[in-house]
Amino acid sequence: MSTTEKSISSSMHQLEQQLADKNPALLQAFRLYHELDQVAYDLGLIGIDDSLANKTSWSPIITVIGDPFSGRNEFINRYLDTAIPAIDAFANHAQFTLLIHRPDDTPMSLPGTAVDGDPRFPFYHISDRLEQIEKGESRHINSYLELTTNNSSKLKDKTIVLAPGFSPNVKDKGVALLREHAATLSDLVFVFLDASKPNLEDFRTTLAPFLEMTSQSHNPGKFIYVINQTQDSVNPVDLNSWKQQLTNLGLQSGQFFVLKQSTTTNNQLAIEQKLANIDVESAYRILHTLEQHINEFDSVIIHEVKKAIVLWKDRSHFTVIVVLSFIAMTLVAGEIQFGLVAVLLDPFVASIFLFLLIVTMIPLHIYSSKIHAKFISKKLEERQVELGLMENMSALFQRSLTFWHILLPYEQPVGWNKDVQETLDMIKTRAKGLVRSLNNTFNSSVSTNDKEETFLNL
Repeated sequence: MSTTEKSISSSMHQLEQQLADKNPALLQAFRLYHELDQVAYDLGLIGIDDSLANKTSWSPIITVIGDPFSGRNEFINRYLDTAIPAIDAFANHAQFTLLIHRPDDTPMSLPGTAVDGDPRFPFYHISDRLEQIEKGESRHINSYLELTTNNSSKLKDKTIVLAPGFSPNVKDKGVALLREHAATLSDLVFVFLDASKPNLEDFRTTLAPFLEMTSQSHNPGKFIYVINQTQDSVNPVDLNSWKQQLTNLGLQSGQFFVLKQSTTTNNQLAIEQKLANIDVESAYRILHTLEQHINEFDSVIIHEVKKAIVLWKDRSHFTVIVVLSFIAMTLVAGEIQFGLVAVLLDPFVASIFLFLLIVTMIPLHIYSSKIHAKFISKKLEERQVELGLMENMSALFQRSLTFWHILLPYEQPVGWNKDVQETLDMIKTRAKGLVRSLNNTFNSSVSTNDKEETFLNL
């Protein structure tokens, strides 16, 4: 195992400095990630410049899902409240738009490749998963994603993801993947529904899988369903009917609001309060993700590599059995035809035969093991993309293909030992303690600071 101390990249140093001024608990979480990086690096799961801290966003993420006429775009523009609207209120955006802060008055747009290739954004390397849906789909990443900047102060240290609604789409599988990916990583998810289209059954094929995904979230309260009314609407919204329809499609929990444009209500104030508390949600999400990543070492990464090693040994042994069976059948046939077994009973001939058998079988076993390893390694790479993991499971598997792993019944990956497991347990214990520290931080903040509230006028 490598004993080289893993360095911290310049971008990670910059993040560390920002956290030092922002939140002591998150700073400690960042340092635990560095210790986790050292373990992953020693196992060969990440490179010298990689960091597991890139698997999560260190700033709040808000996802807003909805079609153009659901009020989604107008909601965002009113929230950001800038001279130049962040997004055309009625533009039919089929893409996922990432809104980030840039102090310049002139907005800037970048293609999806910029988002896919930058670990600071929540769609880092999402093209790999699109490729699994359909061969060649990763080449169309720009038709899925775009990046837009805005100078609104409310965007500072935040990322807003504008996601398409649930209308049938020619790229249904890809859109569903990105929508669920964004929702999983987000601290708040607003789902905008058009009050003028009350029949949700029309969207069953796209909406039902999303609702099923929300039921598995560790924080179902982050999903907020907004029934949006136009200004000239006179018919009241039957909220119970909307809830019942969503329940029939698989919804298990969530919060509901009815918004009417140009009217300030308690619902708008409640939504604004949730947006004001986004830093709290983000901090707890980061700590939860840290614990999740620690658990993944044993329950997912090592588990998958162990399975690969077992499969590799089974296939290698099966090849040996097939070859030995062929030799045995040849001997039986030779005995029937020529009385070959009687010849092999001679001590000298038997010694030569046994020597030749061993000299032939060991290289054959090693060669066949390497052939099987190539196929299994490729499967591990596909599994890594499927699970959305950063850790290179194939690299750890390849490191475990030692001479003794080939010959002996040893299934543990190289480097996965008691010391490493104790280190991970220690990191996990300290991560759990950070939740209490975070509780104290926010309790102290709430008792000593009065927050100024702003209101949404929709």
